[in-house]
Amino acid sequence: MNVWSNIVCSESDPEILAINAFEKKLEPLPENAKTIRELITRFEGCHFKYQRHLKLITSSIDNLSPRVKPSGIGQYHCHNGYDASKNDTTGRSSLGLQYLDALKLWLGNAQRSATKSASTEALIEQVHKWLGEKSQDKQRLVKLLVARLTWDWKSCETLQESGALKDLELQAIRMDICHHNFPKNIHLVLDAIGRQKPVSEDKFEGCGTYNDSIKAFLKREFFELNDWLKMSQRSKTSQSTPLIRVWLNASLAKTIKEIIGCSEPVALLKD
Repeated sequence: MNVWSNIVCSESDPEILAINAFEKKLEPLPENAKTIRELITRFEGCHFKYQRHLKLITSSIDNLSPRVKPSGIGQYHCHNGYDASKNDTTGRSSLGLQYLDALKLWLGNAQRSATKSASTEALIEQVHKWLGEKSQDKQRLVKLLVARLTWDWKSCETLQESGALKDLELQAIRMDICHHNFPKNIHLVLDAIGRQKPVSEDKFEGCGTYNDSIKAFLKREFFELNDWLKMSQRSKTSQSTPLIRVWLNASLAKTIKEIIGCSEPVALLKD
């Protein structure tokens, strides 16, 4: 996994080059540090648990011991099926599975259950109402949405044609149940598929989008991290600040900076 894969940034970015060079001087890295760095790579500002995830990362850096295992991230997601969703205390996976069932029913790939609740039946009816009559393009787009919600990346690639409906395709593959605006964003995209017209950009909130509240929170976190890095730079000869912690905080600060689109430079230690 590319450690910078969760941000959009050039590999020749001066700050990334500096942080990577700083890392090289620390090698060989302890396994705990590698695990914490992976947690930073997995951080998503658009996730509905972004505050909790960031707290776990900063606590891991403070103690130089990972608070969670990266392998456990996403284990209760609806793409893992009904059994996994039973352990999800947020209810998101169960709701995601209800949307998947409704989409598969519309496609004709599933049978209607006689034991579904009134709320599930209402969702099925609403999904059918949004999508309307079947067409070849609609079916392909719905299959694309199902592939995205189930993390079937190979199908996501093969179902995209990049033609007249490419904007709708891009919106479909930016859907997930962990987005802070779920399920409203999926409602908009389903309605858009039914109309064969993409959601207007001022209303669309898919993966990678952050509202003003999230941006404000992450901006405060970035400046706190940057202040800590500046302080570490002033006392860089002190043994009380392990250099691995400096590198991890710089990596996290750079990640948050790119997520929110901040222009403030990351305060890096200089030789």
